[in-house]
Amino acid sequence: MDEDYASAQLVAMARRALAAEGIHTVAPAGGGALLPLAAKRRFLAEVEHTHGLLPLLRVGQQFSAVRSDPAVSALLRAGSPHDLLERWCRLERFTHSRHRVALRRSGPRHLVVEHLGPPGAPPGAAEDAVVLGVLTALLTMIGTRDLTVAVGQERAHTVFTGGVFTAEPPAGDSAHWRFDWTGTVTAPPAGAEATGSDPVIRTRALLATDPARRWTLAELATALGLSTRVLQRRLAGDGGFTGLLAAVRAETAAELLIHGEHPTSVIGFACGYADQPHFTRRFKHRTAMTPAAYRAAFGRHARAASTTTRRKR
Repeated sequence: MDEDYASAQLVAMARRALAAEGIHTVAPAGGGALLPLAAKRRFLAEVEHTHGLLPLLRVGQQFSAVRSDPAVSALLRAGSPHDLLERWCRLERFTHSRHRVALRRSGPRHLVVEHLGPPGAPPGAAEDAVVLGVLTALLTMIGTRDLTVAVGQERAHTVFTGGVFTAEPPAGDSAHWRFDWTGTVTAPPAGAEATGSDPVIRTRALLATDPARRWTLAELATALGLSTRVLQRRLAGDGGFTGLLAAVRAETAAELLIHGEHPTSVIGFACGYADQPHFTRRFKHRTAMTPAAYRAAFGRHARAASTTTRRKR
């Protein structure tokens, strides 16, 4: 079901991107917020057949319109291309994606990846194009400078340079990608400017800005202008660094479960858990309820209270 939700989101983005280019498409049949994987594949194949792959490569440009989505927001907080790829692969695990991106080689300023599927069911060229376009857009949005993208294993063809897609991937070899860049725009962690003298409050504020990040105690100490030993000692009474991070992740997940409609897979990813079982296990450890049970118990009441308040105004 998670992949059905992801398929629906992807097709919706594709239709918006195509409409922006004056290309009218008919929405594939689905079930509300869900869309079977087979329907997504048929839709993308039809677009490829009629309009080629370039419009699908530009689907990622629609990410600017969905920044508020918890998963997109977590992806856009990546501090480097390598961090972004790690987050993307974690999101694929959460959504149980049949097609996944695998890292083949990496260096300080390049990544070589392959788009894979299960045995006997590799992704088609249209699916390759959409995922490549999305990753390229995300890399640009996090501040990757002078990004170029080449496609092909035997003979790579540059398809993205100067901020635009200039060519389609080579026929029959669209699943091998190389990303090169000259640098990244580094920004201080959001929340690093949190004021106050209490290091616990400041640490909570900083962790809450990006619970999906693979935080370390040393990174936190640097961002807060403290030594690692001093910060460790100050956090000891609140469960230490590990305990405080777990609390922030659970609190953020609880808020999203109560006040949002996003699938639990999206929430788990956005809050920094490794996969769905890890999310369920750790959330239940802190709340005595699974994420689904927590939403059922409290989400309905929160929405009902909100509706009552609006009616009284």
